[in-house]
Amino acid sequence: MRLTLPCRPQEERPPYHRYKKGGSVGGVCYLSMGMVVLLMGLVFASVYIYRYFFLAQLARDNFFHCGVLYEDSLSSQVHTRMELEEDVKIYLEENYERINVPVPQFGGGDPADIIHDFQRGLTAYHDISLDKCYVIELNTTIVLPPRNFWELLMNVKRGTYLPQTYIIQEEMVVTEHVSDKETLGSFISHLCSGKDTYRLRRRATRRRE
Repeated sequence: MRLTLPCRPQEERPPYHRYKKGGSVGGVCYLSMGMVVLLMGLVFASVYIYRYFFLAQLARDNFFHCGVLYEDSLSSQVHTRMELEEDVKIYLEENYERINVPVPQFGGGDPADIIHDFQRGLTAYHDISLDKCYVIELNTTIVLPPRNFWELLMNVKRGTYLPQTYIIQEEMVVTEHVSDKETLGSFISHLCSGKDTYRLRRRATRRRE
């Protein structure tokens, strides 16, 4: 008598992949792409923070109210102390400065708006009383560029630096009438829009301590 036992079927094994090395390379590629996406996200986040937080804080620190006390040696009165006030707005990215001079407390002065445009190399004076604009070549020997001017005023604001003050007197003559204000750049043309505008030339410059 023969006893036959049924054969136990073999367990199916998953097919053997011989390309494990290629699979690991693909994983590294996916990981690298993920790192690139992550880094790009960090860059965009940094740009966002810079634009909406740092620049906003910087904008608040770009406005200064300045008052300078000095003695007028040319006045008929002895030891006459005067104060000249200015509101200064510095635009670092656009590379220009705007200064508003209200009505001085002393005689002989008029309120004015002034723009120093370092891109165009021009200075514009808006005489508010006459409602006229005067444009002249920017004098870079006495006008600090926006970044340097901003650092100076920030140091004065913090009390870490008290600069020596002096007065610059300039004599100017009108040379021509400006009809096309667009040639003066967007900042000055906006300031002088609708106003009679003239070009000036310096005749003499004097400095008084």
